[in-house]
Amino acid sequence: MTITELQASIDALKRAKYSGVKRVQYTDRAVEYNSFADVDKALRDAEAELSTLQATAAAGFTLASHSRD
Repeated sequence: MTITELQASIDALKRAKYSGVKRVQYTDRAVEYNSFADVDKALRDAEAELSTLQATAAAGFTLASHSRD
């Protein structure tokens, strides 16, 4: 998944959680979780994966510095 797709999944999971429903509608599919604990676990997993992707993307950047001596 891309960072954008993961963020959309996280947003959908949060909406479901705060609305008190266990059914999450994604762009192309819907998932019915068995419990709110399962929703929380899916949210934690998605957030961890997003964090990993963001760290990997950030590691690919190199900043150049210049000085005039």
